[in-house]
Amino acid sequence: MNNNSNSTNMICHLGRLSDTIFALAMALIIFGFDFPKFAESISNSEINDFLVSQLGTLGNYLITFAILAFYWIDHVKQFSYYQKTNEIHLWLYLAYLMCLFIIPYSNVLIAYFPQNAVIQISYSINVFLIGFFSFLNWTYATHKHRLVDENLDKTTIKYIRITSLIEPIVALITIAVAFLKPALWDISWASVIIFYILAEIFIKKSVDTRLTDDLNNDMKSEAIN
Repeated sequence: MNNNSNSTNMICHLGRLSDTIFALAMALIIFGFDFPKFAESISNSEINDFLVSQLGTLGNYLITFAILAFYWIDHVKQFSYYQKTNEIHLWLYLAYLMCLFIIPYSNVLIAYFPQNAVIQISYSINVFLIGFFSFLNWTYATHKHRLVDENLDKTTIKYIRITSLIEPIVALITIAVAFLKPALWDISWASVIIFYILAEIFIKKSVDTRLTDDLNNDMKSEAIN
């Protein structure tokens, strides 16, 4: 009982730490924006030119924020099923949070060197590692229902496992794009939305159908008994 209580407390602490890291990472990506020196002395035309020059940085900010938002949604889904943790899971999740907290730095580099293929690939690798550790965390926790409820159905486990791979797959796609056409790198991140829509249409629908069928079967069994 004491071990279970300690494990439950640790998962609560890990959840709070994760939410804090996500909040800080989302806040820090705003520092990718640059501001002109002696702003009070520049002309209106210079202000307009500066605003236009910031559109690329704004686009990078939106991409990074959207990626973090998708990862946060995955994080919330996973934590809604975790019932406890252990030392291995804690270290895996800390590695996940470490990669997550590097994102603001990667975003600043992209803001200053938007067409540099090496920096684009580094950013994509950063995103890939976040997704890889997210997938690893969930796979470890759900293996033989190690850290989740023993009654958690396999369909839900599979659905979350598949959706946790969306961002890493897109990151690999963007790495290939950075090699072939760096100018299209930022646009290629839009494919993450397409993958999520496909997941919701096909995978989530099958999950809901399976759960509904299981619920109907349980109700029929209870009625017969």
